[in-house]
Amino acid sequence: MKCIRLTLVVLLLGASSFLRSAWATSFSNDQSDLWWNASENGWGIQFVQRGSTIFATMFVYDASGNPTFYVATMEGSKPNGVLTFTGDLFTSHGSWFGAVPYNPAIFGGAKVGTMTWQKQSGDPGTLTYSVNGVNVTKSLVRQPIRNDDYTGRYTVGLHFVATACSNPSKNGPTDGADTMNFTQNGTTISASLVTLGCNYAGTYSQNGQFGTISGTYSCPANGDAGTFDTSNMVVTPVGMVMRVSASSTSTGCQSTGQIGGVRNDQ
Repeated sequence: MKCIRLTLVVLLLGASSFLRSAWATSFSNDQSDLWWNASENGWGIQFVQRGSTIFATMFVYDASGNPTFYVATMEGSKPNGVLTFTGDLFTSHGSWFGAVPYNPAIFGGAKVGTMTWQKQSGDPGTLTYSVNGVNVTKSLVRQPIRNDDYTGRYTVGLHFVATACSNPSKNGPTDGADTMNFTQNGTTISASLVTLGCNYAGTYSQNGQFGTISGTYSCPANGDAGTFDTSNMVVTPVGMVMRVSASSTSTGCQSTGQIGGVRNDQ
């Protein structure tokens, strides 16, 4: 039973990876990223989150169409379970970028309003801010830049919980370790779990710093098969991590969990 549960976890594993970001902060899912509205090219905002604090840099245009930027330091809270960051919004001025030496004495700033970022599960998030009495509300998503590549071999640990199994004895948590091999070519990704003998194949997509995979898995050794999805995938030169969910067409089990691993191919 444990092996079957582990299998489900593995399938998810095989299909993707997530490491540095989704859990880079214990306060919340990491909001660090470039955020934009795809129908409004030319402006955006960057968040850098550490703990419950976000530093935001917003690049926009003034009433004359000239580029300008604003900054805010926002503190997080979770009123009624809604992730919310709020802080004062500032403009600044300083030494010309070409000046040598740079003159820090010229630097100054002024509060122009406030900024609030609210994010529930999934995308998009809602950005609300004011600049000198002008109120703005925007719906934003993470901006993709290019796809990450998970190709490599990893020593992985996993934890997941199975529910709704046709055989109730298969319900419950499973923890395990294995070696996982990934092969990726653009958006096509496949993986294998060496010890369990499970194979995974799916389509990869990038959402800002996070990746996702949707696909199918099969474990010939125990006859298990089904579909899986991953989210909050992150890969680094050190390893990878992800959230996973799987649905077995053979056992009926619905599994959710987390997988993380370190590279052992270097």
